Amino acid sequence: MIAVGVRSRRAVANTTLGGLLVTAGGYALAVWALAPKTKPYDVAYDWLNLSLAYSGPSQFQTFIAQVGIHLSHPTLLLVGACLAVGLAVAIWSRAGARGEPAPARYYGLLTLLVFAAIGASVSTDLAELYTFWGLAGVSTYLLMTHLFADERSTRAARLALAVPALADVALLAGIAILWSRYGVVRFDALVPVLNNTPGAGPKALTVACLLVFAGAVGRAGFFPLQGWLTGVAETPAGAQAAAQGLWTVIVMGLLYKMLPVLVSAGTLPVRAMAITCAITAVGVPLLGLAGRDARRIAACAGIGLTALAVLALFRPASVALALTAACALALARTGLVLATAALVSGMRTADLTEMGDGWNRMRSSAVGLLLSVVALGVLAAGVGGSLRPQWIAVYAAAIGLAALAAFRLYFGAAHSLLPRRRGFDPNRVRQVPGSMSAPIFYCFVLAAALVGAEFWPGWLNFLDGRQHSIEPVTALAWLGAAAIGVLLAAVLYWRAPDRGARLTEIATTVWTAVLALSALLGGRFLAAPSIRLAEEMEDTALLRGESVVGAAVERAAGLARVPARVLIPLLAGLAVVVAALLAVFAPGVHR
Repeated sequence: MIAVGVRSRRAVANTTLGGLLVTAGGYALAVWALAPKTKPYDVAYDWLNLSLAYSGPSQFQTFIAQVGIHLSHPTLLLVGACLAVGLAVAIWSRAGARGEPAPARYYGLLTLLVFAAIGASVSTDLAELYTFWGLAGVSTYLLMTHLFADERSTRAARLALAVPALADVALLAGIAILWSRYGVVRFDALVPVLNNTPGAGPKALTVACLLVFAGAVGRAGFFPLQGWLTGVAETPAGAQAAAQGLWTVIVMGLLYKMLPVLVSAGTLPVRAMAITCAITAVGVPLLGLAGRDARRIAACAGIGLTALAVLALFRPASVALALTAACALALARTGLVLATAALVSGMRTADLTEMGDGWNRMRSSAVGLLLSVVALGVLAAGVGGSLRPQWIAVYAAAIGLAALAAFRLYFGAAHSLLPRRRGFDPNRVRQVPGSMSAPIFYCFVLAAALVGAEFWPGWLNFLDGRQHSIEPVTALAWLGAAAIGVLLAAVLYWRAPDRGARLTEIATTVWTAVLALSALLGGRFLAAPSIRLAEEMEDTALLRGESVVGAAVERAAGLARVPARVLIPLLAGLAVVVAALLAVFAPGVHR
C-alpha cells in the first residue's frame, strides 16, 4: 500500500508510522496476555504440503512447510526490539530523509524490513525463518542502493548484496543438510531426533551447524565479512541504522532458536564459533581505529560488541543476558548511527579530522552521540560478566577497544576544533531539527532500560525461567575494562593528540596495504564476479520488474478516471459474479 498507493512525502511517512503504531498496539496486547504465563503460545498453518515418496522413512515421504507463530518471553523481547528500531528510524526519516528520492520506495522497503525481522523472530521452523531472512536481505539491499544516482553509493551498496549473499547460500545449505538427514525443519522437532535417526552421523550435524553459523556471521558483519556494513558509508543513514539494528536482532533470534542444535553438535562447532566471535570482537574495533570515517568507526564499534553478545549466548547460564544485551545493542547501534549521521550532515563531512565543536554548535546531536557510546560501554561491562574465565584477556581487550573507538568518535566530533574548509563556513553549522534528535534519545532510554535489566535477576528469571544471581564485583571489573578504553581515548585526544594522529595514520597505512593485497588476490575471482552479478540483476530483473509494476499501477490508476456512473455498476456486477461463483463452487454445493 505504501509503495503504490501514496505519493506525497508527508503522507507516506504518516502511513508508515501508522502501520508501525498499529503493530505496536497488537504487540502490547500480546505482552499483556503472555507476560503472566510461562508456557509459550504456538500456532501453525500448513502452506506447503508436498508428497515426495511412497516408501522409506515417514519423515521423508512428505515435505510440510508451515506459517507458524511462536511467542514466548524471549521472542516478545526480540519483536519489541524490532518495533522500537523501526519506529526510531521512521521518525528520524521524516526530517533526516527529506532529501531522499522516491519516498514511497524508501518507506515501503523500511516497512518490509521491519515486517521480515518480526517474522523471523516469531518463526517456528527453518523454512519459514529463511523466507523472512530472504525478504529482509532483499529489502536491505534495495534500501542500501536507494541512492541509485550516486555511483559511489551504488557500487558500495552492491557489496551489501554480493557479500551477504554468500552467507545466505551457506545458511540455505545448512538447512538443506539438516532436512536431508533428519526430515524435519521445526526447531522443537529437531532436538529429539538428533541422536536416534539412522544414517545421520555427527559429521553431517557439525557441517550443518557450521554452515548455519556462517550465514549468521555474514549478516552480522563479523570478520572478515564486515565490509558490507563498514564499506557502505555513502548510503542513506536511515538504511544503515535499520540494517545494523534489525539484523542484530534477526541474527540473535536465529542463533537462539538453533542453540540446542548447535550445542548438540559437540565441542568443535562451539569452539569455532567462539574463536570467530573473539577475533571479531578484538579485530573489528581495531580496524575502526584505522581510518577517519566517522560512520565506519560507529559500525566497527557496534560489530565488536555484537560479537561479545553472541559469545555470551553459548553459555547456558547467560542466554537471557545475551538476548537482553543483543536487543540493547540493536537500539544503541541505531542511535549511534543516527547521531553520527546528524553530525556528518551538519558539518558536511564524514572525515573525523575535519569535524569538531559539536558540543557548542550541535548540542543535542553531540549529547545523543555521548549517550549512545556510554550505553555501549556499560552494555559491554554487563555482557563481560557472563563470559568464560579462560578468555579474560581477549574479552577485556575487546571491551577496551570498542570503548576506545566509540569515545574517539565522540571526542573528535564534539570537542575538536571545527576547521574552515573551502566552501564551508563553520559559523553556518546549525542544529538539526528536533524530530531528528528525539529518536536518538528514545533509543538511548530503551537501551539504558535494557542495560539496567542486565543487572536485575528478576528480569533474567522472567526471560528464561532460570534462577540468576548478579555478582557486582565482576560487573565492576568489566566496567573497568571499558573505563580504560575511555581513559585512553581521552589521553590521546587531550594530552597527546599528535601521537594519536600518528598512530591512526600508521594503522590506516597498514590497513590500506592489506586491502590492496586482498583486492589483488581476491578481487578478480571474488569481488569482481560478485559485483558483476549484482549489476546484471539490477539491469535486468530489477528494471524489468519495476517497469512491469509501474505499468500495472498506471493501468490501475486509470480506473480513477472512469466516471462514477460507469464504475459503480461495473464494480457491483463484478461483485455479483464473484459471489455467484463462490456459491456454486463452494465445497458443500459442489458436492
